[in-house]
Amino acid sequence: MKYDISRIESATRLTINSDKLDSKLAPELKSLFINLISDQHSGDLIVNLNSVSFADSSGLSALLLASRLYRDASRKLVLFNLSDRISKLIAISQLSSVFMLAENEDEALSLLK
Repeated sequence: MKYDISRIESATRLTINSDKLDSKLAPELKSLFINLISDQHSGDLIVNLNSVSFADSSGLSALLLASRLYRDASRKLVLFNLSDRISKLIAISQLSSVFMLAENEDEALSLLK
């Protein structure tokens, strides 16, 4: 499986188990984000990117869709456990102000409060 979904506190945790967040995975993630946001019981979302070492424009597009969906629903989305490469990609793409970013799960959960 390319991702796992679980509940943690009052949020949903999505762990991406793929090393690539690219055009092969992005459509599936976009559908998942739409399904999660439509579930009122899923709450806020934290996304564990620990395994992801590469992302292309379609991968970033999936994350941007999630960010917009959660913002529009007055819910929060936090990305955490980013590799240096993904952190640099987000910075270069000037998306640091779009995403809530955390070093680890505890910090991600604290940003939701």
